[in-house]
Amino acid sequence: MGSDSFSLPVFSQLLNAGPHLPRPVETVAVVTQPDRPAGRGRKEIVNFVKALAIEHGLDVLQPQRLRDPNEQLALASLGPDVIVVASFGQILRTSLLELPRYRCLNLHPSLLPLYRGPSPVVGPLLAGDRVTGTSLMLMETAMDAGPLLGQVRTEIGDGETASHLLGRLAEMSGDLLIDRLPAWIDGEIVPQAQDEASATFTSKIRKEDGVVDWTLDAESIARRVRAYNPWPGAFTHWNGRQLRILEASPGAGRLAPGVVRGLTYSHLVVGTGRGLLLIWRLQIAGGKPLDARSFVHGHPSILGQQLHVEAPWS
Repeated sequence: MGSDSFSLPVFSQLLNAGPHLPRPVETVAVVTQPDRPAGRGRKEIVNFVKALAIEHGLDVLQPQRLRDPNEQLALASLGPDVIVVASFGQILRTSLLELPRYRCLNLHPSLLPLYRGPSPVVGPLLAGDRVTGTSLMLMETAMDAGPLLGQVRTEIGDGETASHLLGRLAEMSGDLLIDRLPAWIDGEIVPQAQDEASATFTSKIRKEDGVVDWTLDAESIARRVRAYNPWPGAFTHWNGRQLRILEASPGAGRLAPGVVRGLTYSHLVVGTGRGLLLIWRLQIAGGKPLDARSFVHGHPSILGQQLHVEAPWS
């Protein structure tokens, strides 16, 4: 079960490696979210998970609501021995969790019990963590609270964005699944309960979370630039137009929040509540992404101006 860019590498690795494991694993079907209209023409777009399933001749189920008894019967008719979930997007009821012989397994891109919930990749970046990872667990009715079957850790790179980190964690999750699934089926793994006292939780990211508050310190703003890449992005407003900050780092110094100082080396300097934000790449609404020097060449009037938040949705 899966529906997005995290799901695809996991699914692909299972398809490629599953049949060659000591205990071969055959994928019989894929459950993914319904096709959604997108773009100006509002045409329905087939997600990549579905496309890969069709390419391999697999059955595809796209339930509007998995709690629907008919949808559950359709899934039960496949007789799965195990269900693997990787960012599916719907809640599984107890009847489904108890359906497979070897349970429902979930891959969650954090070091559980840290960062449970819908934003496990963004959470460590906002917190300034240096290490994160991915977890394989048995699913229970409580969100991301099931016993662990395995974890893999990784360092977060300097300047690494959520987009890049998610891609790495997806590949690591596929590796973790291929490594632990045969051992779980053969009864060689004793699930380890999570430490509830150490649990932390994330919330769903909203578009307005990307609005830059220039009264924050530079380190916090730089973390948001990385954490909200690609969505919703970190953005401010200048001359009534949205200005998206694509790459930035914190620096020392003092300047009024939001005030733009001239170029230093190859970055634009902006004041914050504490320290300076050094902007390396940015994009104005209707324009293309530019390095700071090229942007100032095309928009020299930004120097000395103060960036501020206008109506975010204007």
